[in-house]
Amino acid sequence: MATETVDVRAEIGKREHSPVSDVAQWASALGGPVVFLLNLEVSYVMLDWACATGQDWTVHLAHVVALALAIAACLLGVALWRRVGNEWPDGGGTSTSRSRFMAAIGALGGALFALAIVAQWITVVVLGTCPRA
Repeated sequence: MATETVDVRAEIGKREHSPVSDVAQWASALGGPVVFLLNLEVSYVMLDWACATGQDWTVHLAHVVALALAIAACLLGVALWRRVGNEWPDGGGTSTSRSRFMAAIGALGGALFALAIVAQWITVVVLGTCPRA
């Protein structure tokens, strides 16, 4: 008769909680890219309508709103980063390290996508809303 040993643990280790909200971290990290893609789609859809009606200001308004939202995602990332500590993320594997990484992604990604939105806006300013006319 073979004997088997079973390792039985009385408790599972306590889950380490994040120092900042998970929702805020994901909103910061995904805010810039989502706003950039929505701005691309909205400005593309609005361009023919703005050209036909002569209301160019609506396309500019869409870019201003998108830029403000991307900057807000960037600032949220900066605020989260300051809350968990002004250090670069390390490879520690702790929740603080992961929070720093997500905050840095949010801050840097928000700034990058805000710059990309400005680049999209420059094309509308230079070429206008009726480039085919």
